[in-house]
Amino acid sequence: MATADQVKAWLAPEVLGVQRQGPGVAIEVLELRVPATYPDLLVEVDVCVMGERWQVALVYDGPDASLVSGDLTDVALRTLELMVRTHLFEWWHTKDRERASARMGTRLG
Repeated sequence: MATADQVKAWLAPEVLGVQRQGPGVAIEVLELRVPATYPDLLVEVDVCVMGERWQVALVYDGPDASLVSGDLTDVALRTLELMVRTHLFEWWHTKDRERASARMGTRLG
């Protein structure tokens, strides 16, 4: 099983910085933390979007958490990277309409 430090060491360089999804919104990932990998994988990020700073908690369980339950393969880590990026954009676009998304983020300023 991968440790939180191992997951963070691999994931941070891949997701820190400006993330773009088409010509629309850019999300700048300022900081990344991985407080837990078992039983649920928890990835916390501080982001800046359109001048607003947020802390977002992404919780992965079941099959998603199992990506880091064994050896950290390139396929598993690339999948996790894609999931984190995708979920950040989904969170941003739905946080004002869906309660579950709203609970994921806390506005910092």
